[in-house]
Amino acid sequence: MTINYNLAVSTSKPWTLFKLLLKWRGSIWKSVILELVVWLMFYGILSIIYRTALSYEQQRQAFITFKQVQGTYCELKWQVVIKEIPGQFIELRISSFFRTFERVVQYCDARLSYIPLNFMLGFFVTAVVNRWTALYQIIGFIDNIGLMTAEYVRGRSELARMYRRNIFSGFMMPHEKDRFDEIQYRYSKYWVPFQWALALTYDARQKGLIESDYYQVVVQEEIKKFRTGLAWICNYDWVPIPIMYPQLVCLAVHTYFIVCLLARQYIVSDNADKKTEVKLFNY
Repeated sequence: MTINYNLAVSTSKPWTLFKLLLKWRGSIWKSVILELVVWLMFYGILSIIYRTALSYEQQRQAFITFKQVQGTYCELKWQVVIKEIPGQFIELRISSFFRTFERVVQYCDARLSYIPLNFMLGFFVTAVVNRWTALYQIIGFIDNIGLMTAEYVRGRSELARMYRRNIFSGFMMPHEKDRFDEIQYRYSKYWVPFQWALALTYDARQKGLIESDYYQVVVQEEIKKFRTGLAWICNYDWVPIPIMYPQLVCLAVHTYFIVCLLARQYIVSDNADKKTEVKLFNY
């Protein structure tokens, strides 16, 4: 839906941009608010589970236990590199949930670029904007028909006035309305008044109300141009963008953000590429 916001940005004041960003009707916020809230909710739930499902010590360290023949034990941090010692064995106990979650996050983040979202959205938005621009440009201006009719259908008589009025406004008498309703047509009958208007220009020329054939053609060209614009609008309504493109873009966008639920998580391991620098939870 197109919303007129020209008045909101008509002055160059410091808060003009913020007034534009805070517009609600027809805005991006109104379009995505539900999906955004749901996505943030699931993102927060996953983040809280990741940071609170395990204790802090379980997240920060794993225990490596060495059992020697004499029965002595040694507890070391899991970051330390341990060399194999003959006659000893290592029992490694690491939180499987914690490590698996980090691997899944790294896997999703590394393959997020497999979805060419920038290209797909750029192509789709270009198609939509071009379609909207074309529709706007073919919206006719009936004023041109009125101007040409008033200029070239001459005369001060009642007959000349009625011709000018009927060519421009298309008023119908009750019997003409009945004839209009008698036409059985599956689609819009917008073309019928244009046919009548063209016939009126011919009659006006025959009766001398239009001085030359050239003036008659000028009026008829304006009528034809307006009718062609309406025909194009109907065509755009009948033949939308192929449904596979909106489906593909919708599927790609939703899939991308579903993957982002994991790929955009910040993990807490010291040697992680995406280790968060800010401690978000005090656990």
